[in-house]
Amino acid sequence: MRVVVTGAQGFVGRHLVEHLHGRGHAVTAVDVVRPAAATPGVNYVAADIRQLDHMGPALAGADVVVHLASAHLQVGLPESFYQSVNVESLYPLLETARAAGVRHFIHTSSVGVHGSLPTVPGNEDSPLAPENLYERTKAAGEAEVRRFMEQAGPMGVTILRPAWIYGVGDSRTEKILRAVSRGRFVTFGEGRNHRHPIHIDDYLAGQDRVMLEPKTFGRTYILAGPQYLTANELIAVAARVTGGRPGIRVPLGVGYAAGAAAEALARVLRVSPPISRRTLAFFSNENAFDTSRARSDFGFAPRIDVEHGFAQVWAAMGTRG
Repeated sequence: MRVVVTGAQGFVGRHLVEHLHGRGHAVTAVDVVRPAAATPGVNYVAADIRQLDHMGPALAGADVVVHLASAHLQVGLPESFYQSVNVESLYPLLETARAAGVRHFIHTSSVGVHGSLPTVPGNEDSPLAPENLYERTKAAGEAEVRRFMEQAGPMGVTILRPAWIYGVGDSRTEKILRAVSRGRFVTFGEGRNHRHPIHIDDYLAGQDRVMLEPKTFGRTYILAGPQYLTANELIAVAARVTGGRPGIRVPLGVGYAAGAAAEALARVLRVSPPISRRTLAFFSNENAFDTSRARSDFGFAPRIDVEHGFAQVWAAMGTRG
């Protein structure tokens, strides 16, 4: 197949491009910047997804589009930018894809649209309760995609909500493992809330099964790993893998106060804050899911547990740990 991947230079995008190319697909990798190291045989296109005069030729003749591009962790950008990229760009991009003859458009959302679940595990029908700018615009983006679905015509459209995707090269997981290995990880609150990671290889296997699967057209799916854990259990796994130990425990309220102060200073300095109220959701939000819809419709079967996944990341970090 010919597959177009947007947001191809992010952590997930890089893995997906390599994976699809390795499986023999013709891959076009779209991002606002070109890669430092290109993979031979991959067609790289430097384009903003909002530039339809560039996107039209990039999408022409594609069988599948995997849309990963979004405003996510950028610092100091106004709400209007998130709105433009995560919401307003979608309907025109979908129309462009349909006009280009795309057979299946896979829109990547996030389980973050659910916010903190009232009960766990949740599923695709759990209420949407986004809590921050990223989550709100991802939820609004889903609404745009569903609006397009009403008259999508011959092009199949699917929404995927992946949980926290981790693996080799994921800076968030590396940061956790490094801090625990040194006994410097700070736990805010009781750590009894649930987290539900999915290893990058399980995510990629899910993508393989979704592409051009008619059962998925017009539907929404959560992709999450084979197990969910409390934050305390997750850090305990990191300690076993690295030989380190959890650090200190701080009341959650203290963390929120520190996060608010750090965010204010970061806005002035235009840097990423070391702690924020958004990152503290790791210690407060309930985030665990039932993936039976994906299992039923396209045989989604995640296999890599967190212990093995973290061990893989830690080994790859090597002396950088």
